[in-house]
Amino acid sequence: NARNLSIATMPDLNEFITTQEAAKKLGFNVRSIPYMVKNKTLDGVRFGRSWLVSRKSVRDYLKKTEGLSKNDPRRKVSK
Repeated sequence: NARNLSIATMPDLNEFITTQEAAKKLGFNVRSIPYMVKNKTLDGVRFGRSWLVSRKSVRDYLKKTEGLSKNDPRRKVSK
């Protein structure tokens, strides 16, 4: 008898980057990135124990915050 197992399908990795890559591009600590996904600041998916972040959402965030200093409150991550 085959069991009906639900298996998560791997997202298209060309559309996603790791939290480490996103943190480096955005200038945030890597631990901030999952909060940004949960708060809908960035788009991403959880795959197993890891998060994958949409490349497009990182680009959009960079455009939206262009010219703001790293310490500008509009760039802060709410936890």
